[in-house]
Amino acid sequence: MEFHKYIKPGITVFVAAIAFLIGSKFFTYFTYSAEPEVRIVGLENGESYKGMVNGVIKGENDYKIYSVKLNLDGEPFVVEGAEFVRSKNFDLPFELNTNELEDGKHTLKIEAVDSSYNSNKTENQIDFYVDNTPLKAAFLQTDYKVVQGRTLQPKFQLNKPVKSATIKLFSKNYECYPASKDSIIYESFIPVDCEQIPDEYLISLEVEDKVGNVSKLSSSVRVNKAVFTKQKGFYVASEKLEDEKEVSMSDKILKVALDKWLANSPKEKLWKGAFETPTVIKRVATPFGEIRVTPEKGRYLHKAVDIINNPKSVVWASNNGKVIIKDRYLMSGNTVVIDHGLGVFTQYFHLEDFADIEVGDFIKKGQPVGKLGMSGYASGYHLHWELSVNGVSVEPLEWTKKVY
Repeated sequence: MEFHKYIKPGITVFVAAIAFLIGSKFFTYFTYSAEPEVRIVGLENGESYKGMVNGVIKGENDYKIYSVKLNLDGEPFVVEGAEFVRSKNFDLPFELNTNELEDGKHTLKIEAVDSSYNSNKTENQIDFYVDNTPLKAAFLQTDYKVVQGRTLQPKFQLNKPVKSATIKLFSKNYECYPASKDSIIYESFIPVDCEQIPDEYLISLEVEDKVGNVSKLSSSVRVNKAVFTKQKGFYVASEKLEDEKEVSMSDKILKVALDKWLANSPKEKLWKGAFETPTVIKRVATPFGEIRVTPEKGRYLHKAVDIINNPKSVVWASNNGKVIIKDRYLMSGNTVVIDHGLGVFTQYFHLEDFADIEVGDFIKKGQPVGKLGMSGYASGYHLHWELSVNGVSVEPLEWTKKVY
């Protein structure tokens, strides 16, 4: 009797639970409205592929997916098990043979429908690229010659756009870029330091396309000796230097700022055509590379051009670019630095004052940056004009005679 008195309540609870579950599922079936969550692994939007691609259709849902349909370039793409999924969580592997597709852009559309009364649907598409063309590269010259303190501009031709191209020279790596938008002619700008030992060097190129193919080339570069003049004497009064210390920042701050901006230089040319001298040249007081000996700095090479013009003459931007530095430093005085992209900077030292420009401004060739002065480590009115490529100063006048 004791046993039987628990049977009936137990059955009642069990029946109620079943009814609740059925009712809950019945309610969810009619009210569920969330879109199915289905994604493709192994095929990414905007990426390029070659050969056989192995992918997976993955579903992670709170309600059963009824079916998944795929469409490749307007035609059905059949994946085994996708037509009747009937599962909340699933992995459907597939293979895509890109050898059967033309090189170029393709679109894979995916549509998933759940099993609810509302037949909730989601649609997505992946645009991808096929590249089964072998990678080919060739230097436009068989060998190169360059003088100490000048800029080397190696060029090479590819048969298609690539993911990356790097040239190695002087134990350093230099990125390469299309010579113009969508061009398959690539180039790099390599500074040759004034003190680079004259000799023949190996230049090597490594190119990787967007599907992982790699091509390697090598050639030679002959660095020829430059003749640099020697300065007879140079002196700045100690009183002037003491006065400068009162109003100027340390040159170490300038170097840190230049290094920071170099790391963030735009990966494109901001300049157009040949560079211009930034003021009228009445006389070149100090040519590029001149050997100097001073009490403050000892022996060093002057890696810029000192231009003489009328005191307080206008100094303008030698080409288009972005103002990255506008400040006063102990040695360089009132200083403006312009980033022309691809790690090419021009520097304007010893300015009397600044034009109406600010850091971050994009300025054009010929736009004033200040007036010719003698602030900083200077004994007379002149403009110290410097051009650096990837942090190495090179002959700036070369850039006025040649279009890079």
